[in-house]
Amino acid sequence: MRIKATWYSQKGTKTSDNRDHAGLGISTSGVMSIVVDGSTAGPDNGEYAGAIVREMVDWFSCLKEALDPDALMRQLRRIHTDLQARFPRGSASFIIVHIAAEGRTAVVHAGDCLLGEITQGDRIQWQTHPHTLANVFTEVALDELSKIPARHLLTKSFRSREYIAPEIIETDTVPGVYLISTDGYWAELSASDQLAVIDGREVTLDGEHDDWSLLKLAVTDIADQQFIVDVGGLSPNFYTAQALRL
Repeated sequence: MRIKATWYSQKGTKTSDNRDHAGLGISTSGVMSIVVDGSTAGPDNGEYAGAIVREMVDWFSCLKEALDPDALMRQLRRIHTDLQARFPRGSASFIIVHIAAEGRTAVVHAGDCLLGEITQGDRIQWQTHPHTLANVFTEVALDELSKIPARHLLTKSFRSREYIAPEIIETDTVPGVYLISTDGYWAELSASDQLAVIDGREVTLDGEHDDWSLLKLAVTDIADQQFIVDVGGLSPNFYTAQALRL
């Protein structure tokens, strides 16, 4: 299986640091991508997001057996416990996408980071829904949800004060271009700007805005049991295991 991963990330105006972080690891279990968006509230949530990414990627890259959702959930709990003392008020949204060699994909997420797919006509079809107060009781289209202030109030997240079980989705792996994004991307960029980012064109936002980030995964040759990963667009807020660094 061939996977090309490209990371796009731009700091916003709400904090002095970019609080979006991402990482990618590879093991005998397959390939795991993670995107974490540290909350703008509190001074250390950018570091918190980076620590979650590093611990998750390092753990995954050392796996010697197949990964099932239960094992992934146990590791998330261990990371939560490990980081509580260092980040007593830590809060972040996250999404993990695990692509296994046998052709299954697992998506684990909590908060407002989303997974989407490029469809025919260069349109983005979002495959997950954010966990926010604005859509907790009824489904709301993302373009409408982005305009509702209550979307910033999360019903699920990775917060230090309590562990909240994330949502898990499992599906068959199919070739395509997948997008793993923070809310600054799907909620604050226009549809044309979202496509511009994917094409590698520069996007500039006016006024106050959040960090926006996108991890693009182009998946091909799924019949090949060997994983060939090409990582492009590396930056300080993108982490890989040592064996993957190019």
